[in-house]
Amino acid sequence: MNCAAALQSVVISLCCCVVSPMVLRTWAGATVEYHVATDGHDRWSGKLAKPNDSETDGPFASLRGARDAIRKLKSIGKGLPGPVTVHVHAGEYNLDHPFVLEPQDSGTPEEPIVYTAYRGDRPIFSGGRTVTGFRQNGPLWEAVIPDVKQHGWYFRQLFVDGSRRQRARGPNVGYYRIARLLPGPPDAKGRRIARDRFVFSPGNIRVWQQLSDVNLVLMHSWETSIHPLKSVDLDTSIVQFVAPLKEWWGIGHWEKNQRYYVENARELLDQPGEWYLDRETGRLTYWPLPGEDLSKTRVVAPRLTELVRFAGDSDRGTLVKCVTLRELAFHYSDWVLDPKGNSSTQAAVEVPASIMADGASQCVIQRCEVAHVGSYGIWFRRGCKDCRIQQNRLFDLGAGGIRVGEANMAKTDQSETSRTLVDNNHVFDGGRVYAAGIGIWVAQSSHNQISHNDIHDLFYSGISIGWNWGLKPNRTHHNIIEYNHVHDLVHGVLSDAGLIYALGVSPGSIIRNNVFHDIWPYSHPPFGWGIYLDAHCGNYLVENNIVYNTRSGGMMFNNGGHEHTIRNNIFALSADYALWPYSEERPSTFRRNIVYLTQGKLLVPYGERSLKQRLAAKQPLGDWDQNIYWDTQDANRLRFYGRDFLQWQELGLYQHSQIADPKFRNVAEHDFRLRSDSPALKLGFKPIQTGSVGLYGDPVWANEVTHSQCPNTPLPPPTPPPAPLEVNDGFEKTPVGRGPDHAHVSGEEQGGSIRVTNQRARTGKQSLKITDSERLHPSWQPHFYYEPHFREGRVRLSFDCWLDNAAQFIAEWRDKKAYPKNLGPSVQFGPGGKVTVAGKLLVTMPLRTWLHVEMVTLVGKQSEEHFTMTLQVADQPVKKFENLPIRGESFDAVHWLGFISSASVDTSFYLDNVRIQRVGKP
Repeated sequence: MNCAAALQSVVISLCCCVVSPMVLRTWAGATVEYHVATDGHDRWSGKLAKPNDSETDGPFASLRGARDAIRKLKSIGKGLPGPVTVHVHAGEYNLDHPFVLEPQDSGTPEEPIVYTAYRGDRPIFSGGRTVTGFRQNGPLWEAVIPDVKQHGWYFRQLFVDGSRRQRARGPNVGYYRIARLLPGPPDAKGRRIARDRFVFSPGNIRVWQQLSDVNLVLMHSWETSIHPLKSVDLDTSIVQFVAPLKEWWGIGHWEKNQRYYVENARELLDQPGEWYLDRETGRLTYWPLPGEDLSKTRVVAPRLTELVRFAGDSDRGTLVKCVTLRELAFHYSDWVLDPKGNSSTQAAVEVPASIMADGASQCVIQRCEVAHVGSYGIWFRRGCKDCRIQQNRLFDLGAGGIRVGEANMAKTDQSETSRTLVDNNHVFDGGRVYAAGIGIWVAQSSHNQISHNDIHDLFYSGISIGWNWGLKPNRTHHNIIEYNHVHDLVHGVLSDAGLIYALGVSPGSIIRNNVFHDIWPYSHPPFGWGIYLDAHCGNYLVENNIVYNTRSGGMMFNNGGHEHTIRNNIFALSADYALWPYSEERPSTFRRNIVYLTQGKLLVPYGERSLKQRLAAKQPLGDWDQNIYWDTQDANRLRFYGRDFLQWQELGLYQHSQIADPKFRNVAEHDFRLRSDSPALKLGFKPIQTGSVGLYGDPVWANEVTHSQCPNTPLPPPTPPPAPLEVNDGFEKTPVGRGPDHAHVSGEEQGGSIRVTNQRARTGKQSLKITDSERLHPSWQPHFYYEPHFREGRVRLSFDCWLDNAAQFIAEWRDKKAYPKNLGPSVQFGPGGKVTVAGKLLVTMPLRTWLHVEMVTLVGKQSEEHFTMTLQVADQPVKKFENLPIRGESFDAVHWLGFISSASVDTSFYLDNVRIQRVGKP
């Protein structure tokens, strides 16, 4: 079934009416029925399904009319005489205001109030208005909207024949890239990068006529931020935002050449399907798609930002109770941009929903549709108890689908949202404004059940549970996530996502009997996991899930993740790594799982340091056994932190696990049922039944999307390793006052800085000045580093340095493994001109003059455990030191090469002619 056209419209019209005591006695104990229809009137009784012949009575015209009639009924009879049903007839109902339900609009368990479609009708409540009056102007359609011109209306979305259209955008496809970052005040992490401006490539940004209406959208790793523009300087190619984005992000945090796009400038309207609204003239301009007919096409713009509100107050104990919305469609709502812009930390957490609920008890949204909205779909936010969100269709969403709970932890139990059933919903096509919208988001909320939902085609995570970094107490616990089908996410837009993502300690929570597949993130970083238990997430039971077609891994539990029980799952077909486990002092259990590779590696290496420490201390590593591992390329290439399987078992680990083909029925068709002779069955693996996963109910609904309909996407090749970087920088091409090109800088705060200067130079006119401060802590700040990524061959670092008596710094090489095991060549210079390696003084060199340094070692399969260094001052003889020790036992590649100022006083030193290069063949 076509989801976008599956549900049409439902509306209810209501009217205040006077009900006589005789009528009350007639109704006592029976269901009270009202009708709402497009040809109704709120002055009528609402008791008739259609107007009478004399048109003196008939149905209500609005939901508000029916609501007010129920209020009147309750006030006369001191309560409801019985259950109340408001029948909404087919048609489209335009909302001038959100439909608001207050505590006085409550039913009771015995007398619930139900607003529902009438006998299979499809009513639609619309927060939009049809735009008319278009005239043809060449290829464009134009219409002047008086309310916009008079500043009474402004909209940010447009829908043509029920499909979303793109605001005028540049570039039309893909993204621009930041050309250069600019210095700015330090943020909380010491980064001195401007958060309100950057340098763009000429031609990407212009001084558009209505500049204040233009939005620039920055693409961060797992979020976006939206920025109104303050100014554009074409001479310097600098664009400035109205306000800086929040410190959480910063510009260039993950990529110096960060992605962005701009939209909503008339000059960007350059292809069919785009539109632009001029705020001053009220003129809407649309470039129609081929085949669209001016006389037949319906154009809708949203007027409301919210469509329904359950307006209870749990803190005061005034709740909206026992109200159901059933088989109603809610379409067309807009999004709002703060004048300073938007920059959420994660999951578009600051974005509201078109249907909002606070203080709702035993309320239900069932078999409804929410579509063409600029925000989330449904949010049971604060103090909601025992509510159901069941069998709804949510699509074409500005953010995500369904939210339960709040980001901030409620102070009292009555203010916590809990015991919510989110079941049998179809959520898809989200993130159309806020790319980080989540399919189903639960935070600071307990005892919820998330079941049988089908979630797909969003640009970030499918399900997100928890909102608590670290080990602090939180209210996210005893949540059950089961029988969900979550698939086909991210599509290269964002990163660091999960088909399911969990955060925080969550005792009693279970992730079971789900099918998670196909997550394809953006490439920097290329992080997209199946089950993603982030940070200090703990105490989850993860069982009977099938996870496949992931970019970075089927299962991830992060450094600090603890006391999980992960059993009887299938993790298959990951492009880069199968598992991202970390060894922790509160170890997890990993039993009776099947791990199946066709490419990539078994385990990410980042947990190796903690693993070795625990092995050396003879501490438990957790209960990891009875698992099946298989690699279709070559089972012998499976490595367990650098060891083959037999070496791993010699440590006393995995004694009952096997390297064996699990014998799935048909991996190519993603049929992971086991054949009867599967070795997994002998180890106690219990077959996972998928027939109950996803939507259920009548066949039309249950088959709206099924596992068999999903595209069979082949795995992309493993993420290639980063390209080697050679550095040859005399700092002559970098403007004075800027940081070093191609380097990562840290610790520019409390008087510390790393900036190009023209105060002195070994050659040319400029060098790099590193300034340290007595106030700056820790001792390894400030520092900067390059990422050469040399894996084979002889590598040389050379540089010139100038120090005074108090200055001291370390020139250090590292592998990407855990510090300090990854240490390569490391030399300390100063104080007093001393040159030290591994705690041994080599020589004392003259101060306040330029010293030339060269360091050379061999990396790769033939890597050396020593390095050579030469020192030379001016025309003096070269001092050569050979066989200098390399302290790190795991150093065999150069992935990090940095300069660390280690002084504890106010001082500075200078570097020039920094060169990092491979010499000889790799």
